[in-house]
Amino acid sequence: MALLWVNNVSISFGGPMLLDGASLQIEPGERIGLLGRNASGKSTLMKLLAGFFPPDAGEIVRDKNVRLSAMPQDIEDLPGTVYDVVASGGQAHLDMLHDYHELTQALHSGDSDPALMKKIEQVQHQLEMAGAWQFHQKVETVLNRTSLDENSEFNLLSAGLKRRVLLARALVSDPDILLLDEPTNHLDIASILWLEEFLQNYDKTILFVTHDRTFLQKISTRIVEIDRGKLFSFSCNYATYLERRQAMQEAEESQWQAFDKK
Repeated sequence: MALLWVNNVSISFGGPMLLDGASLQIEPGERIGLLGRNASGKSTLMKLLAGFFPPDAGEIVRDKNVRLSAMPQDIEDLPGTVYDVVASGGQAHLDMLHDYHELTQALHSGDSDPALMKKIEQVQHQLEMAGAWQFHQKVETVLNRTSLDENSEFNLLSAGLKRRVLLARALVSDPDILLLDEPTNHLDIASILWLEEFLQNYDKTILFVTHDRTFLQKISTRIVEIDRGKLFSFSCNYATYLERRQAMQEAEESQWQAFDKK
């Protein structure tokens, strides 16, 4: 069953159409490389999927249980340690724990309102469903998977390690869909090789934008191209996509030549 549907989506920001009746279906376990010319709408599509703004027309549908997380393209200075930054990716868990603490404090102060008890039960259920009781353990697990020192100051790290921390922050919510915008930017060779190996072994869905063609070839299991506002899907790696795209262009050119002769 698909995780997310883009149904006939259009958006322009008051200028030329970036997406014009675009549709896409994202399945579990895919690693999708998103291609297109500069200013073709790649980052716009990523932000639409992440919910930063709605489309002008059409809809983006995902099941309420499908979690989505994004790693930003730009690296900004953030306060605190590596642990602090990674843990901030589970802010929803922290907020629920804060709500639970306030409710139980009210209960301990003598408030026996049945509505309060019902609210506590609801928050307890949300905490259990979200796995927030084990949130600290989850952060530690992600830190181990990404080989990070939790006590290091984030702002003192290299660009490559900062990007790894931001990846860990995106992973801590255990997303079903992970969005990566230019993930190899500012990385040295060793960091790129680490990221390639990590993503090749990652079992959830990834949608990414990159200008690194070697990275694209190694990671992608599907290519989606934005062309004149439409989305075209190729269920293959990058090298096979190039072959199929060339064949399509040659066929289109032959059709135009045949039309001109009439």
